[in-house]
Formats: sequence, C-alpha cells, structure tokens
Amino acid sequence: MSRYRYGVIDYVGDDVGVRGREEWTLSVAEDGTRTLRAHCRMWDTEIERDVVHTASAEFRPLRSFISHRVAGEFLGEGWFVFGAETLESELLLGGTRRSQRVALTTPPPFFVPHAVCCDAWIVPSYDVAAGGSQRLSGGFRSSPRPNGATGPYAEEMSDITATLLGEETITVPAGTFLTWHFLLTSDGGAREDLWTSRDGDWLMVRLRSDRLSSTYELTELREEADRGRGE
Repeated sequence: MSRYRYGVIDYVGDDVGVRGREEWTLSVAEDGTRTLRAHCRMWDTEIERDVVHTASAEFRPLRSFISHRVAGEFLGEGWFVFGAETLESELLLGGTRRSQRVALTTPPPFFVPHAVCCDAWIVPSYDVAAGGSQRLSGGFRSSPRPNGATGPYAEEMSDITATLLGEETITVPAGTFLTWHFLLTSDGGAREDLWTSRDGDWLMVRLRSDRLSSTYELTELREEADRGRGE
C-alpha cells in the first residue's frame, strides 16, 4: 500500500520574517518509488514555482517537471528524464520549444529542481557509515541561481562536499524531530546547513542559507490518516 505525507515549509528572511511558503506532498509507491509535488511562492521576489519530482527507492532522480513564473509572467517549464546513459529534457523557454540531451557516464545521484523540499534528497547518496567529508559528484540542477529564477535547463553541478556534523534532535514549528545535520559546501565556498529527518524519507526539516540570509523550516507535517479518507 502506498504512503502519503503533506507538509509546509516557511521561508524566513533574517530581516523580513516569512518571505515565502512551500506546500508539498510526498507519495511513496509499493516499490519504493517516491514523488514530491511542491508549490513554491517567494513573495519578496515574486517567484512562483510548481515541481513534480520522482525518485527511485534509492533516491536517484527518475523524472522531474518544473514550471515557474516571475511577477506573474510565465518564465518557462521543462520535463526531465534521467536514464542510465542519457539525461533528456523537453523545454519551453521564452515561448520557444527546445530539446536537451546530455550524455551520462553514470546515473545522477541527485537533481535540484529548486523546490526546497527536494534539497534534502541531495544527501541520500552520502555514506553515513563512512562519515566525514564526502564529495557528491554528478548531480544536476535546473538553474544556477540560488532562487532558481532562470530556465529551467539541466546543468551539471560542480561537486558538493557534504559533511555529517552529527545526529541532532531539533524542534521546528511542525514538531520535534530526530535529524541528521549536514554541512553542504558548493559553488566556490557557499555553505548551507541542512537537517533531514531520519525516518527513511529524508524530509527537509530545516535549511540555513547564509547566502540567501534565510532559514527554511518545516512548519506543518501530516500523514495520510490525518487527512481523512471517509473510512
């Protein structure tokens, strides 16, 4: 039987308070394939994004769809398919249809479609048993901008260095969670602290970005039973 979860993430700016919000759902199929669906709104920059991101039971990306607007105007959308040897995408950018094909030497370990909930799925490829600092190579993103406000267009990322700082119990508005605390370093030294759930779903519980002067926190989490099925 498949599982279903619903969550809300608040984007909190250091000086402005809540500057955006993201609602997401997670469905996990019987074979372990899982899909995150997210609606993201950044009120200060007027970015609105819809994401449907599907990964394997091992959290490798399989398919991803992204559509976004800026200040109410359509920016672009894309559908990305990740194979063993090729990344293929169909894009609509500036009203122009484009296709993209990227040869792969190995299936990508992660894809960043710029929904914050999906950022937590960067680290499942990290070897927790080995610990220490590890380079996560071969991942892709849909935009080089931290807020994802270009494209979408698949771009291979430079290596991300992930360091497991430890197991931490933290409290956010959605509750108290046992988490892994990671330090992520990329893009010439940009640093982010990421706390992910340890329940097998690798949920984004908290993300701190000094580059964006923002903290992203899980403010609501519900299970399928909480939504009611009329049973």
